Amino acid sequence: MQANCQQIRHILSSRPVAFTQKLRQQPFGPHYSQARQRRSCVQVSAVKSAKRLKYAGIGQRAVHDPLFVSVQPDGSDAWRLEPVIQLLKDGGVGIIPTDSLPAVVCDLENRTAALKMYNAMELAPKKQLSILVGSFNDISKYTAGFPLPTQAGQADLFRMAQRLLPGPYTFILGASKNLPSQVVDFRKGKTRQRKSVGVRMPDDPVCRAVLQGLGGCLLSHSVHVDETLGAETEVPDPGMLMDMYGQKGLDFIVDTGRRTVTATSVVDMTTSEPEVIREGRGDVSMFI
Repeated sequence: MQANCQQIRHILSSRPVAFTQKLRQQPFGPHYSQARQRRSCVQVSAVKSAKRLKYAGIGQRAVHDPLFVSVQPDGSDAWRLEPVIQLLKDGGVGIIPTDSLPAVVCDLENRTAALKMYNAMELAPKKQLSILVGSFNDISKYTAGFPLPTQAGQADLFRMAQRLLPGPYTFILGASKNLPSQVVDFRKGKTRQRKSVGVRMPDDPVCRAVLQGLGGCLLSHSVHVDETLGAETEVPDPGMLMDMYGQKGLDFIVDTGRRTVTATSVVDMTTSEPEVIREGRGDVSMFI
């Protein structure tokens, strides 16, 4: 036994130094090292893939089916919206109902989500989007407010808005410094401060539940449909919405069933003399 040990020591001592160092670097043999390297590569690849999916850059669309949530039109089961609200808080983009056409929305304060939304909707970088608000406090925060009368006989626009909202109106107001910078060229990261913004306070229980749960406002753009000005339009069903937006990186779709809607009325209130830009569902006779 002692002789065998001496022979082994003699053989090892006669090996080149480089060989013994290599053995020390590979305690379980060369096959173990190769397997460890392969496993390390797989782990790194998986991490990078997950990062690409979660933080997909502009022009890189994450291929996944959006979360589909069906809710009663009256919002009686609004608890189903909890995962949608969480997705919005995490920078998600999706479709929710309004008192007009369904809208593609994201958190107004999340710039990354806004860029993702522009990409999903294939919007021109200079396209100015409206915002969905839940209260007059939100309007006060992001706009310069309703202009005061400058002469006798002019209407009090703030009191008129109080009577009409929530409702199917888009009021264009001067933007405040609190409004996040408008995206000008999202591919180059350029921004500029907006001078005006379209504001909506929808009279839709589901939309209002989303705004309340988020605790903030939403950047929005109506889904693309063929519509005739002033005429009722059938809301696209979930299958159509999936075909239109399912593979564009949206994170969720909220559905409240089949219905017909009319586009909002748009009124420019940047001055004390309101101007009707579009006559839709809301009554605009008081502005004419």
